[in-house]
Amino acid sequence: MAFQESLEGNLPEGFAWVAGHQSAGRGQRGNTWHAEPDQNLLLSYLLKPPHSLMENQFYLSKAVAIGIVHGIQTWAVENYGEKLPLSIKWPNDIYLDGRKLGGILIENNFQSGQWTFAIVGIGLNINQTNFADLRACSLKSWMKSPQSFDLHDIYKHISAGIEQEYLHFLAQKFYLLDESYHQKLFRFQEWHPYQDNQHDFVGKILRVNAQGLLIMEKPGGEQAYEIKELSFIFKD
Repeated sequence: MAFQESLEGNLPEGFAWVAGHQSAGRGQRGNTWHAEPDQNLLLSYLLKPPHSLMENQFYLSKAVAIGIVHGIQTWAVENYGEKLPLSIKWPNDIYLDGRKLGGILIENNFQSGQWTFAIVGIGLNINQTNFADLRACSLKSWMKSPQSFDLHDIYKHISAGIEQEYLHFLAQKFYLLDESYHQKLFRFQEWHPYQDNQHDFVGKILRVNAQGLLIMEKPGGEQAYEIKELSFIFKD
């Protein structure tokens, strides 16, 4: 809906769609996003970055992920006086204490070879408490809150966080985005088990480069991975 409306209408940059329920939410690698009705934040933003930044478009993904983490962190401190163990799992999943809190999917539109707009789709688990066997959590389940959280309040904090980091992207302050992204990167500079197309191995994440490739230290040297080439192995 958001993508089609962006094609058909003259919507302003920053326009947001907020849904109470998704019947066919999508995530990275073609995965399906499951969300209980009216329990979580399901939203999309329309952004119109200049075409000159197209070669740096992964920094938009970094900016959005950082903005979400900052927004949730600000909300948690203001309302509960504590910081949460939030991180970004490459490329742009939002993790809370090692479990998936949400995800981001960016769809870009190009017309006549120009980057015309991007739809930033975000799904965040807020009040849902049942995740079956998925390695996931919500703010409510992790914080063990007896009350449901105000979705609109969290939405406002997330929007402010994304706006701040998006302005860094527009100003080409990529060094700031890189610094913040790596500070929050899940398993950064730690040895953990992984699986690629050849075998299981223990490796250490060194960095995520400007193209979004994950640079991993492995026995025998460094290797760069694209999104579909590497899986994280969890022991619990």
